Amino acid sequence: MTLLAPQINSAIFLDHNNILWVVPGLQAGHWDWRNAVPVSIGHPLSATSDLLSRLLYEAHESLLPLIHRL
Repeated sequence: MTLLAPQINSAIFLDHNNILWVVPGLQAGHWDWRNAVPVSIGHPLSATSDLLSRLLYEAHESLLPLIHRL
């Protein structure tokens, strides 16, 4: 599950281990994967990382029944 965050020119996503990552944007639709970093202590988003992780995980879980119906 990925959250596009134009306010910080980045995308925020959970990996398969539920680690929150931030990928900087380059230009519309392009991402700087070489500079992607996990959100850890000291990262500007660390204060909100638990909330963001929980929301992304819950959104993913709630969409699973829709995927499996297809």
